[in-house]
Amino acid sequence: MHLIFQGGVIVKNKITKGLLLLLIFLFITGCSDYQEDFTFTGTVEEILVEEEMLVIKEYDGVDEGRKDGNIYEIPVDNVEKYSIGQKLEVTVFSNTDDDVWDLDRMKFELKTIAD
Repeated sequence: MHLIFQGGVIVKNKITKGLLLLLIFLFITGCSDYQEDFTFTGTVEEILVEEEMLVIKEYDGVDEGRKDGNIYEIPVDNVEKYSIGQKLEVTVFSNTDDDVWDLDRMKFELKTIAD
């Protein structure tokens, strides 16, 4: 066993490298723990350019509470590629089990639906 004096701390070279790689792997996988929450289809009702958001009204909701068409604000990277009336399929991913609409804990995948 070789000990190395590094930055004021004595470390075991091979064990430390292995543990460091394991910690980095766990950190990366822990940060990307988003799971698919639900998917809905809707139309773009409004485009909020400054906020980089789409206002989307759901249609054909499956659950009783969603049949009338919920309205969602969905952040997007490039609002210019969307238009009013465009039909989209939105898949919502969340990294929490709480039943809340928290944009800091959500990601979205949008696909265009052909008419």
